[in-house]
Amino acid sequence: MSDLITNGTEIKQRIISEISIAKQCIYVAMAWFTDRDIAMAIIDAKNRNLTIDIILSSNAQNETVKLMLKGADISVHAFDTGDTRGIMHHKFCLIDNKISINGSYNYSLNASNNNVENIQISDDIAIYSQFLSEFERLKYNIDNNIGVNETIKIAEAKIQQVQPINLIDSFSQQLHSLVYSAAQIDTGKYKENGYETSKISGGNIDIFRTEYNRIKEKIRTYATDEGLGSMKNVLTSNISIAFESTKTNLETEKQEKRNIEKRNNELEKRQIEDKISELKQGKSIIESGNQNTSEKGLLQINKEIEKNKLERRALEQSFVVKKFWSLGTVLVTILLIVFAFYLSLFFASAMYKMFFEGNIIRNSLEAGINPGLPQLVDANAILKIFNQQGALFGIIASIFFLFPVLLSNIKLFGSEKKKVNNLLFWVGLLVFDIVVAAMVAFNTDEINSLLKGKEPQLKIWEVVGHGEFWLMFVFGMMPLIITHFAIDYITNAYKNSHRNIVDGEKNRKIQFLDEEMLDLNAEKESLTNKVKEKDDSISENNKKILNLETEINNSQNQIENRYSELQRQITAIFDDFKAKIISGKIFTNVILDSVTSAYKSGFIEYLPEYYSSDEVANRVGEIETVITNK
Repeated sequence: MSDLITNGTEIKQRIISEISIAKQCIYVAMAWFTDRDIAMAIIDAKNRNLTIDIILSSNAQNETVKLMLKGADISVHAFDTGDTRGIMHHKFCLIDNKISINGSYNYSLNASNNNVENIQISDDIAIYSQFLSEFERLKYNIDNNIGVNETIKIAEAKIQQVQPINLIDSFSQQLHSLVYSAAQIDTGKYKENGYETSKISGGNIDIFRTEYNRIKEKIRTYATDEGLGSMKNVLTSNISIAFESTKTNLETEKQEKRNIEKRNNELEKRQIEDKISELKQGKSIIESGNQNTSEKGLLQINKEIEKNKLERRALEQSFVVKKFWSLGTVLVTILLIVFAFYLSLFFASAMYKMFFEGNIIRNSLEAGINPGLPQLVDANAILKIFNQQGALFGIIASIFFLFPVLLSNIKLFGSEKKKVNNLLFWVGLLVFDIVVAAMVAFNTDEINSLLKGKEPQLKIWEVVGHGEFWLMFVFGMMPLIITHFAIDYITNAYKNSHRNIVDGEKNRKIQFLDEEMLDLNAEKESLTNKVKEKDDSISENNKKILNLETEINNSQNQIENRYSELQRQITAIFDDFKAKIISGKIFTNVILDSVTSAYKSGFIEYLPEYYSSDEVANRVGEIETVITNK
């Protein structure tokens, strides 16, 4: 699916429609979002327990919708209003891990009512995946106060964010800070005190030892001071709140990572499933053929192969040598002789009328003799031609019928071109007969005109209206057709009576079928290989889906184990701090070490200003001895 809409009202309706039928999740990145109708559609989706995530630009116009969304407990990511780290100018919406809606359209009333806008709705997984990657990048940048134009590898950044040592150190430092804050102890001041003491005393080790012991005794009083009970309660409460907050954050972060892994896995799985569907469709076309393009498939090829085998088997069994002379052959031969004699007389008569009869009538009239209207067909035409025109014209007249007969049976001369045979059949059968009939009709009209003493008026194209034309045409064509099939019958009888001709014809047809079979088998093998390739690809993609299921299970288990370990470690830190607070060791151990370390650091910091490096090293060694012997 890839729909393009350019009408603002239709765009708004389509967006609300897509949001209303969403079933899993909706992610929106929008520069200007002021349309409350679309906002309410998103809130309704949230009420249907869909996963909703919104990114907005830092524009003040978005504040109303932002408050609406946050009030519905929808996650909204945006820099503070007026932030100048770059404008988030995207306008896209992602729905149910498949549908992407993108274009110029902001979710504003102005866009739907006044502007010329466009959106494109697509279910292309590759497009959705690219938009989702951009969405995750922007969300990470905003949540971590990184400019929207900066490209951060989110996966790497998030992995670093949940590294145990970083989080554990951060949580431990947070508890330390809570303790120092509640006890109103500033280690910075102890460092300054150490520096000033070193400066005033010239780095005197005895002074350091005295001041160090004084600080140690002061801090130790916290552990036994009965008045510090309320402070311990405050400390315990503070670190408990920090502990619960950290646990909640870890659980949220864990679920977020699980959701990202699951979403990416589902996207990849859907891409593979679409590929499998495409492969199966292609395989079906190869197997059953394509009706739209008339492309043959394995089904049609197999049918043609079976048909070829049946035809070959029938050929091998049907070709037998027969006797030439049979009752049928004798009767057809007699019929052929009769029609040959008839055609000889018929076409000789036509030749006589076309070329000679007119002159004879004309000469008789000039001699004052009226010969009368001649017969349409003159049976004595051959004799008349022999007597009047000589033997040459007599022989030509007697064999004149052979021209149409041979033309309509040209295959007797070995012509294998079917189109040529058919063309000459109709030339001999129709064209030749039509020309002869027309000329006879035209000549008859001319003789009639001579006998009446008038000039002939008949035009060549008017002959079809005369009965003479149709009589000559019918009585010429029908015998030609019968003669054609009689010749064909006798020819086939002759072929079937000779072993070499029968075997040759059979072998020729069998050879043709064998060549056809080779082509069919080659085509079948090609299609079979294509089907196998499709099956292999489908099998490979099914394995990928199984691997994806294994990967997501492993990934989810790894995430679960990683965060379970983090929870265990922060619980151990919390329990340790809580025990030290209750026992008072938080002061004698944690605070004392930090305070004395700060004082020592400040004291040593001044020494290089007063002593040489060797002397500084000696005094640092003495200071370490004082601390070690504490």
